Amino acid sequence: MRRNSLMPVLVCLGVSSLAIARAADHKPLSDRDLLIADFEGDDYGGWTVEGEAFGTRPAVANVAPRNRVTGHWGKGLVNSYLGGDPPTGRLTSPPFTIQRPHINFLIGAGNHENGTCINLLVDGKAVRSTVGPAVKNEKGEEVLDWFGWDLADLLGKTATIEIVDNVSGGWGHINVDHIFQSDEPRKSTDPAFLKGVTLDRTSLVPHYTFADTLQEQEAQLKDNPYMLRLAQSRQAMAEDPYRPVYHYVNPEGNLNDPNGLCFWQGRWHLFYQAYPPEDPRQHWGHAVSDDLVHWRDLPLAIYPNPEDKCYSGATLVEDDRVIAMYHGTSVGNTVAVSSDPLLLNWEKVTGQAVIPIKSADGSPLPYRVFDPCIWKKDGTYYSLSGGTLPGPGGRPVRANFLFRSEDLAHWEYLPPFVEDDRFSLVGDDGACPYFWPIGDRHILLHFSHMSGGKYLLGDYDTQRDKLVATAGGDFNFGAYGPCGVHAPSACPDGQGGVITIFNMNPGKPTAGWNQIMTLPRRLTLIDANSLGIEPAGALQSLRTSHVRVDPMTLPANEDIVLEGVAGSAMEIAAVIDPKGSPTIELNVLRSPGAEETTRILFYKERGYRDRSVSGVRPSIITLDMSRSSILPDATSRPPESAPVVLAPNEPFELRIFVDKSVVEVFVNGRQCVAARVYPGRDDSLGVSLRSQGQPAELKSLDAWQMRNIYE
Repeated sequence: MRRNSLMPVLVCLGVSSLAIARAADHKPLSDRDLLIADFEGDDYGGWTVEGEAFGTRPAVANVAPRNRVTGHWGKGLVNSYLGGDPPTGRLTSPPFTIQRPHINFLIGAGNHENGTCINLLVDGKAVRSTVGPAVKNEKGEEVLDWFGWDLADLLGKTATIEIVDNVSGGWGHINVDHIFQSDEPRKSTDPAFLKGVTLDRTSLVPHYTFADTLQEQEAQLKDNPYMLRLAQSRQAMAEDPYRPVYHYVNPEGNLNDPNGLCFWQGRWHLFYQAYPPEDPRQHWGHAVSDDLVHWRDLPLAIYPNPEDKCYSGATLVEDDRVIAMYHGTSVGNTVAVSSDPLLLNWEKVTGQAVIPIKSADGSPLPYRVFDPCIWKKDGTYYSLSGGTLPGPGGRPVRANFLFRSEDLAHWEYLPPFVEDDRFSLVGDDGACPYFWPIGDRHILLHFSHMSGGKYLLGDYDTQRDKLVATAGGDFNFGAYGPCGVHAPSACPDGQGGVITIFNMNPGKPTAGWNQIMTLPRRLTLIDANSLGIEPAGALQSLRTSHVRVDPMTLPANEDIVLEGVAGSAMEIAAVIDPKGSPTIELNVLRSPGAEETTRILFYKERGYRDRSVSGVRPSIITLDMSRSSILPDATSRPPESAPVVLAPNEPFELRIFVDKSVVEVFVNGRQCVAARVYPGRDDSLGVSLRSQGQPAELKSLDAWQMRNIYE
């Protein structure tokens, strides 16, 4: 049996991310301590409740609301996630006299100054305020820990405490428990927590400045302590049986959205949300490639401060510099620029958010400030910000808000950007947008937190600054998790196409890492409303140990196991004429008795018939992982089933990429399905074919073992 028992050692400076896993200490209150509230009752007692965020009684930890918490005392606590992040409200305590020099409390969630916080009021004015730290542990639990105020100068004063949730966006809730007066302070010892509650957003990760020439930069990188640390971490995890060897996976810690894919001075640059162990807030990780296949790690590119975390964004390449525009949590959309050969040194324009998350006077904004992209038209910069607008029944629908600027520092809001979108679903949003020309049209790639990676095709009305949508589609065919395609990052390829890469979600715990990147894909126009999708980059350079299978007839209803074709890191290219067979099946990562197998199925002309388009009925390509693993902790996803239109009598052409825990299937240059898989048996390596109902013809099949790009 294959077992994922590897426990890699992450070499780092400072504090490990495991520091945030421990709960607050449970030293009991002393006889001198004066309890203000422990929130263990059936109601809030004498506290005044305003708004809807806090409900009518304290929360019950890990029961209601649904967010998971740790570090609380007892079962009850204040948790304003009752209806998710959107509701707002306020809790105010009865008046009390300050009789001890300290007030201590457990606090979690939050992250918004003056918006998700606990305040001490004297004479109606806030004299102390603490924001929630927005810290989660490796289990995804929101951590509560100790913090408090020194009140020696306020002894004898009458005060009240208010707990505020005035934010409806991400982290728009607050957790508080056990508030008491004491002679002694209680404080967390976790640096990440303390930075959160004190709003000190300086990164704990070492930050280096590099020279301005390529030769000097390469020399500095060879001996850079951070680069040596990344290499050691990558080596420590190299033997993990589920860690891909030719898909990009970051060298340490967790991974999230790819960001800012671009081509600069002859090299491809990939940025991504990285979670460095000593400060597991999102930073922009960085890798570089000459061919979109062989990736080399580089130091972190963009560090948080003044923003709390560096969320998703895009880049724009100009003649003399690269512009990155991204969402800085708690402050808004931010711009940074770099011009050195390897894009190692970045400077933030104005040093603050250029599109703030809040208006200057506190009035509501007509737009959402989130995941931006950037382009340039007629000397003017344009940016889209992701979000939603109210749709049917008040439910959200995808929206992308347009801004323009002459100087990157000052931005003007314009009316909504997309017209005639009949292709998004109710509940979709427009996160991680990328807007680029493709052929003679334009494409808006984006991510929905409901349904995953998506795109709209249309015409860019440059006079009115509108995208008039005429088609749309998906990059995954089910929920984005577990095991599915997530968010895109994209840029033009200089030849009329668009290169895009996605992160992929895990379906099994893996020690020290979680997500991976797909192979880069090249998107082109087949016709006005249809995309071509093919693997991009020099993948042929990875091929070794070639096996060719002679053409053969596939008999009906018989599994044909291909001798000599096996592996967990391989490429398969196959051409099959289904003849009269309604279903062709090709299995990979198959154990000898098929106890484990990942199924790729082609259903001839079984898709939706679009009566507005003449021609044949679409076929369906399905990637089925329901039997991929026998392991109890491997989570499966419903089959990925995507339409693919073939001409009459056109053979079925597959390029299949198997890489440890990922399978990607490209079909006739027109479709791609992908999923994460976790075989548990060491012998789940085989490949088989099956034609259902009637015979079919295998016209060709070639298979290659694939080299490790990290060796």
